[in-house]
Amino acid sequence: MPAIGLKASMAGTSPRFAFHAAQEADSLRLATWLAAQAQAGWLIFLNGDLGAGKTAFARGFIKAKCGPNTRVPSPSFTLVQPYETCTPPVLHSDLYRLGEATEVEELGLLEALDSHICLLEWASRAEDILPTPSVTVSLSMVEDAPDARQITIEAAPEIIAALRAAQARDEALQTFLTQAGWGEATRANLAGDASTRRYERLTQAGGRQGVLMDWAKGPDGPAIYDGKPYSQVAHLAEAMPAYCAMVDWLGGHGLSSPDILARDEAQGFALMEDFGDRHLANDETLDRAVFYREAVSTLLHLHTLKAADFLAPYDGKVQAVEADLFTQWYLPSCGIEVSQAAAQDWHALWVQLGNTLLAEPSVSVLRDYHSVNLLWREDAQGRFRIGLIDVQDALAGHAAYDVSSLLCDARVDVAPDIQAQALEHYCALRFGDDAPARAAFQTAYALCAVQRNLKIAGIFVRLCERDHKPGYLQHLPRVLGYIHTHLGHLALAPVVEWLEAYAPKFLEPDA
Repeated sequence: MPAIGLKASMAGTSPRFAFHAAQEADSLRLATWLAAQAQAGWLIFLNGDLGAGKTAFARGFIKAKCGPNTRVPSPSFTLVQPYETCTPPVLHSDLYRLGEATEVEELGLLEALDSHICLLEWASRAEDILPTPSVTVSLSMVEDAPDARQITIEAAPEIIAALRAAQARDEALQTFLTQAGWGEATRANLAGDASTRRYERLTQAGGRQGVLMDWAKGPDGPAIYDGKPYSQVAHLAEAMPAYCAMVDWLGGHGLSSPDILARDEAQGFALMEDFGDRHLANDETLDRAVFYREAVSTLLHLHTLKAADFLAPYDGKVQAVEADLFTQWYLPSCGIEVSQAAAQDWHALWVQLGNTLLAEPSVSVLRDYHSVNLLWREDAQGRFRIGLIDVQDALAGHAAYDVSSLLCDARVDVAPDIQAQALEHYCALRFGDDAPARAAFQTAYALCAVQRNLKIAGIFVRLCERDHKPGYLQHLPRVLGYIHTHLGHLALAPVVEWLEAYAPKFLEPDA
C-alpha cells in the first residue's frame, strides 16, 4: 500500500492544504491532525455535496477531540449536536434543513463561539449571517474511485504549516510500519492520556493486533527551578528511549511489560504487543479483590529486585518539586495565596521528608502504578495478569510509593476493605511478623500517599487551568480525601502544622 495516498500542495505560500484521501481512514487521519490544533473560538465550515464525507470528517474530528468511544450521530435532524464534555466543548451542526438563514441565530451557535469549537455542515445556507470561518474544509468525490476524496483545507498559515508537519510525521510513521511488516495494517486511534504521547491500535489482515506509540519530543517548558523546567527537575521522561529502557528492564526481570515488536527511538515510534483495554476505570465486571491481589503480587516481585541502575533517585529534591504543585496550582484555585517564605518552608519540609525515604534500599518506582495503567490480561497467570504500561517516568525510590499509588487511586474509588486487605497482603508476604519493619513501611506509606496526592491535586488543577482539561477536576474530592485520611499519621505532623498555619481551609475547594 502506498504511504496512505496523501499529498500536500506545497506551491507558493498560499494558506491551503490539498489532500488526497485514498480511503475514509485517510480522511479521518486528516481530521485528527486538524483536531490536534483546534481551540475554542474556531468556526469550521465543512463544504461538499451530499455524500462527499462531511459528517465522516466531523466524526473523526470529534472522536479525536473527545475520545475514540464517543458516539457521533449525524445532526441532520437535530440541527445541532453538542459535546460538552470535550476539551474545549464542541458543537456539530448541519444547516441543510434550515428554513431561513436567520434561523441560525436561534441555534445558539454564534453565542457559543467564544467557548466552543463549532463544526458546520452546509454553512452556505446561512453564509451571510455567519462570521468568517477559522478553517474551511472542502471535500469532493473522485471519479472512478468511490472511496477516495479530494480534500482542501484553507486556514491561517500557521494552521497549514502544522498540517504539513503532521503529514510529514505520518509519512515517516508509515515508512516505519512498512519496514516492520505492518504497512498494510488498519490503524485506529486509541484514547490518549495527559501527555504528548499518541496511540493507535493496528490490526493486520489475519487479525493480529499491535499498539503503536507515537511520541514526538516536544519543547521544554519554562525554567522554574535553577534554570530547568519542571519536567527535568522532576525527572519526567521526555522521549522514547526512557520508555523502551524501562519496558525492556521490566520484561527482562519477569514482569508483564509489552514486547516491543519494532522501534525507532530517535524518531519516537514504537510498535508493541497489544494488552487490550481492560482496566479498573473502564470495566466494572473486573473482580476488584482478585485484581488488587494480583497487582500486589506484581509489586512484591518488583520489590525483590534492586532498582534499575539507569534510574535517577526519587529523593527529597524531586519529592519537594512535586509537592510544590500543591502550593503553585491547587491552593490558588481555592483562593489561598501563600507568601514566598511560606512556600520555601513547604519546599524545605518536603526535601527533608522525601530524603527520609532513601534510608531504605531503593527499588524501581513506576510512579503511576494505578488503575488506567494496569491492564487486565485474563488469559495470563499470576502477576502476569497485570500488564504494565506508562512506565517511562520510573525512578529509584521507596517501595511504599507504588503501593500508595495503587491503593489511593486518583481515578477510581478503592473500597476501604479492599485497601486494608491489599495492604495487609503486601505486608504479610514481605515482612511477616517483623513488627518494626511493618511500622516503618506504614509510616512511609502514609508519607507517600500524602505527597502523591498533594502533587496530583496540583496537577489536576493545572490540567484544567493551563491545558483546558476540566474533566480531571471530578477526581479532586477523592484525592483530597486521601490527603485527609493519611495526614493523621504522626510522621506528617510537620505538614499538618504548615497547613494549619497557611492553608487551614485547603480541603474546601470553593473557599
